[in-house]
Amino acid sequence: MSVRSHPVVALAGASKAYEDVVALRSADLVIERGELLAVVGPSGSGKSTMLNIMGTLDRPSTGTVRVAGHDIDDLSDRELSALRASTIGFVFQQFHLATGVPALDSVADGLLYSGMPRRERRRVAERALRRVGLGHRLYHEPHQLSGGEKQRVAIARAVAGDPPLLLADEPTGALDSRSGAVVMELLHELHEAGTTVVVITHDRDIASYLPREVRLKDGRIEHDSAVGAASAALVPEGALR
Repeated sequence: MSVRSHPVVALAGASKAYEDVVALRSADLVIERGELLAVVGPSGSGKSTMLNIMGTLDRPSTGTVRVAGHDIDDLSDRELSALRASTIGFVFQQFHLATGVPALDSVADGLLYSGMPRRERRRVAERALRRVGLGHRLYHEPHQLSGGEKQRVAIARAVAGDPPLLLADEPTGALDSRSGAVVMELLHELHEAGTTVVVITHDRDIASYLPREVRLKDGRIEHDSAVGAASAALVPEGALR
């Protein structure tokens, strides 16, 4: 079985405890390549912990987490970093753009560990910025960009290496409604181009517009629309009449 045939993320009974606080409880979740979904829940529901687990930024206390077919507990920290660099792009609510650094270099710097020479990194960065509609802002610094433009720079940085998985943590949280709508439209476009996109959000309205919704409460998955759909498909025709 090829690596590409594996789910991009698979959690089986994954839990995470921090001393006496259990932040994630026995989570079972499979994300196939090419999906677009929301992980939604209020503050303290376990969203950030699930993001860290899916993004290999943290390891589970119990259970199994596989990313692109790799059990993360079987990997050294160095191997895990390499997997993360090749497989996952991160977009956060805060843009994390360095003061005084033009958009082109902000994106190119995200490819420092790729082994590409500087000229190639800048070429890839320009392509990524044009992909998100910022070809006219290549040399603008953060203070010259709107909030929506800053988030698009952050998205360009996340997808410049063409990772199969994009994790977007509250990507519209720091934006006005118009800029937020533009960012969500961009995430849809990236999904249509083949990227698996997971949006972590507290906003039920955003979640309701995505094809799949995974809802967390008190560290547990209380609802997964994909599981509900699969269960409904097993009900014989006419049984609900």
